[in-house]
Amino acid sequence: MSLGYFHDVYAQSGTEFWVNNPSLSEIEMSLAGGAVGVASNPNYIAALLKTEPEFVHATIADVVAQADADADAAELAMAVIRKAVSRPLAIFDKLYDQTVGRCGHVAIQGSPLKNHDLAAMLDEAETFHELGENVIIKMPATIEGAQALEELTARGWPTIGTMCFSVSQYIYMAEAHRRGLQRTDENPKCLITMLPGMFGEYLAEDAARRGIEISDEMIDHAALSTARAAYQIYRDRNYDAIVLSGGARSMRHWTELVGPGMAITLSGALSGALIAEHPEVVDRIEASEEPSVIEELRQAFPDFVSACDEGALEPEAFRPYGPVVRFQNSLLGGIGTIIAEIEKRRVTMNT
Repeated sequence: MSLGYFHDVYAQSGTEFWVNNPSLSEIEMSLAGGAVGVASNPNYIAALLKTEPEFVHATIADVVAQADADADAAELAMAVIRKAVSRPLAIFDKLYDQTVGRCGHVAIQGSPLKNHDLAAMLDEAETFHELGENVIIKMPATIEGAQALEELTARGWPTIGTMCFSVSQYIYMAEAHRRGLQRTDENPKCLITMLPGMFGEYLAEDAARRGIEISDEMIDHAALSTARAAYQIYRDRNYDAIVLSGGARSMRHWTELVGPGMAITLSGALSGALIAEHPEVVDRIEASEEPSVIEELRQAFPDFVSACDEGALEPEAFRPYGPVVRFQNSLLGGIGTIIAEIEKRRVTMNT
């Protein structure tokens, strides 16, 4: 008897479902529905402001009340994130114990204000590690992020490489994880994101800026091809760091990427829609686009070539790569939202 769609997918293909930036009801629905983990980033609080404003305001009030009057608002913002992430950590802890650490992880990401600073990222990681045994720490797919991911792996801590949009970044982070494994007797879980939904949005914006007419279908082909290209490298080189497809914008960003050894994050809304529809479980991760489609995309978008071709981006080019800059700006906006709410609370307390 079927336990539900995501349970069926996991049983038949091994594809992991992670719920992204979820509200409390979405946490509970996803856990019951077959989620193996929770993803979050600095936009989590901004998302919760729309779904659970009372929870956010109470969390901020608690953090501000316990802090010194002159405490840095950006540091308090990270305290708010830690407190919010502690909620799914507690809920998924039982799954972590039941599966002996194979499932039940909850992700947390550091401040985008500090993700250029190795020492600061490692300091933040210390505070994240204290949150719970099932925490998994995200590091950006940059030179400094790879150094941090290697160090955390060597400590035996689970990690996620994030802000990754290219095969070159995937390889760089997977090699960092491999080096970390060589420094420990443990085998901590590692996932590295590819972000087809966000990449598709970036290409659509790029096409509009340059006056290129291209269909939404072609954009979607480009987005899915980047995740498939990284997956092929993962299989060919027998990396331990599995591909985590994130930033899904449609159900196709799940159904077209299902396959052994894959993990995919979904919003509560998209996961709920898939549970209700229960589409056929078909492994499509190794499907390939028509050569004519790929050639058209390569001709239209230099950034598509940079995403799919190994060595097309040198490590120094990771941080200024267009989709990475776009995502970084989004995360800065997420932190900015929390800081603004903290300042509002401080004003209220002082009047």
